Amino acid sequence: MGGFFSLPEYASTLTLLLSSLVVLLAGVVRGLTGFGFSVLCVSSLSVFMPPSQVVPALFVLEIAASISLLKTSWPDVHWSWLRVLAWGNLLFIPLGVLTQQNLSDNALRLLIAGVIGVIALAQLGGLRPQGPPGKALQWGTGMVSGWLNGLAAIGGIAVAMVFNQTRLAPAVMRASLVVFFLFTDLFALLCLALMSHLAIVPASLHDISGPTAFWSVAWLPAMLLGIWLGHRQSAGISPERFRRGVQILLVLIAVLMGLRVVAA
Repeated sequence: MGGFFSLPEYASTLTLLLSSLVVLLAGVVRGLTGFGFSVLCVSSLSVFMPPSQVVPALFVLEIAASISLLKTSWPDVHWSWLRVLAWGNLLFIPLGVLTQQNLSDNALRLLIAGVIGVIALAQLGGLRPQGPPGKALQWGTGMVSGWLNGLAAIGGIAVAMVFNQTRLAPAVMRASLVVFFLFTDLFALLCLALMSHLAIVPASLHDISGPTAFWSVAWLPAMLLGIWLGHRQSAGISPERFRRGVQILLVLIAVLMGLRVVAA
């Protein structure tokens, strides 16, 4: 294949099967909890694929997932929270994209592993903001999540930590995250495309668009199936116990990513 749908360097049959399985399982997590898709995908897939190919495709998949849930989520969105988060992301997503595109694959793996490992360990240890979030914490969350979104499409994990300290109903949190992911990933994808077109980042638009289109199309069915399966099982599983299992898994994957870099 050539042109826009060019075959990426790592697109072997084994890689396609393994990566689709990862996306399917991450989709189940998204269907059960409303978040966690990108953080599981980017940490797992980056063990055997370049993060620079994984992250842009995740932008596209998160957009598709949010669009599929937008109609049912729209009435429950908490707009005052989203306004603050949106401004923080507008300011810091470009910085995250620049960081992502200017690091080597192994340096990016180490950075992502460190961020995910620290956040997962903090959640496992019960470390979280005390009391209801004030304006300073809201703005701080927006800026940190913006940088993480541009870096690796994982800003939702920071927002979810703070949302858990609010008195928002679960349906409101889930709906707000759906719209949040739609906005932030659209903006991050636009930033990446514009920076590539203007040669602000090393990779050209052609270098990014080919693998992004290929992996987005390849992984979309697995993601949608996983989300559907997760929704079907959500009533029979304890969300708290499930989140704890996901957090333990993230720590293990972060360690595996670090070992991958050391062994390279």
